[in-house]
Amino acid sequence: MKNYFLVALFMAGSCALAQNQKPFNFSIEGEVKDLKQTYIYLHHKWNDKDYTDSIKIVNGKFVFKGKSAEPNMHWFTTTNNINAQPNCIFFVDPAVIKVRFHADSIAYATVKGGSTQTDYSDYRMLMAGFSAQNQQLVTEYNQARNAGDMALVNQKQQEYESLNQKVKSNLQEFIKTHNKSAVSGFIIYYDFNNPQVFNLQDIEMAVGNLDKIALNTKFGKLANERLKSMRGSMIGYEATNFSQNDPNGKAVKLSDLKGKYVLVDFWASWCGPCRQENPNVVMAFNKYKDKGFTVLGVSFDSNRDAWLAAVAKDNLNWTQVSDLKGWGNEAGKLFSISSIPQNLLLDKNGIIIAKNLRGVALDEKLAEIIK
Repeated sequence: MKNYFLVALFMAGSCALAQNQKPFNFSIEGEVKDLKQTYIYLHHKWNDKDYTDSIKIVNGKFVFKGKSAEPNMHWFTTTNNINAQPNCIFFVDPAVIKVRFHADSIAYATVKGGSTQTDYSDYRMLMAGFSAQNQQLVTEYNQARNAGDMALVNQKQQEYESLNQKVKSNLQEFIKTHNKSAVSGFIIYYDFNNPQVFNLQDIEMAVGNLDKIALNTKFGKLANERLKSMRGSMIGYEATNFSQNDPNGKAVKLSDLKGKYVLVDFWASWCGPCRQENPNVVMAFNKYKDKGFTVLGVSFDSNRDAWLAAVAKDNLNWTQVSDLKGWGNEAGKLFSISSIPQNLLLDKNGIIIAKNLRGVALDEKLAEIIK
C-alpha cells in the first residue's frame, strides 16, 4: 500500500496579485524556549521567487512586521535555508499571528492567527486524524503480509481504499464549507495532485466549489492551473501548450501547429522500442503529410549528437524538439510520460483525439479522420 494522501509540511507557489484583495500589514509575535541562536528565519514565495527575513530573538521573544498582497503561506526555520526541516508553516492575514514553540520541536509550534490560519489549523487537524488511521492500517497490513494471512491482507487493503475515499469526501466537504479561503485552493493544488486517488472529476468538483475570492488567490489560481493541466493531457480536451527548441535552437510551440492534425511523438535515440516504431511513423507521415498531417517529435535525449544521428538515420523528416534533459523533459512532465514510445494525436484545433497509436493503429486512425 502507498500513502497517497498524507500531507507534507512544505509547499508554495506563484501567482499574481489577487483581484479584490488589498495588500495588508501583518504582525507576528513569537516566543521560543531554549533556542541558543539569536535569529530565526521567516520564508515565503511569491512570483516564483524565494524570500527570507532574519528576525532577532531577544529574551526568548521576537516580533516581525511585514506586508502581504493576500493571505499567503509563510514558514519559520532555525536556519536561513528555505527548504530546511523541520519547519513551522502557517498563513498570514491581517490579524496578529502568535507563535509559540520549543527549540527542539519547531514543527509542533502553536500558531494562532486570523481566519485563514484557523482554516489551515482545522485542515491540519483533519489530516492528522486520517494520518493516524492510515499508519495503523499500514502496520496491520504489513503484519498480515509477513504472517502470510492473505485474507487479512485483502481486508486491510479494502479498509485502506475505504479510508482514501473518506479522505476525499472530507476534503471536498472542507473546500465546500471554506470556499472563500486560500487554504481550500492550497488543498486542491497540493493534496489533489495524485491521479491514482483524485481524478479529473474530483478536481473539477473541488475547483467548481471555490468562490471567486478564493479562485483569485495564489493557491486558487494554482488549483485552476492544475485542473487545466490535467485536462490538457486527456482525450477530448485541448492539449497543454509547450515550447521547446529544435536542433537549430529555434523555439517551437505546440500551438504553432494548429490547423493540422498533429502526432506528438515522445521518443529517444536510446529507446529500442521507439526506434522499432519509427518506420511506422515515417510511413504515416509520408502518406498523409500533404493532407494536413504532421508530426512533432519530442526527444527524451540528453546527448544532442546521438539525438540528431538517430533523426538522420531513421529519416524523421518532421519537426524535432528537445530540451536535452532526458527523462526530465519538461514536456514529458506536462503529459505525465513515464515510458516511451508514447504519442498523442491532436485534431486541427489542438484537441487530443487519441493516444498511443502504434503500428497499423496509427494508419487506421488517420485514414478514418483524414478524407
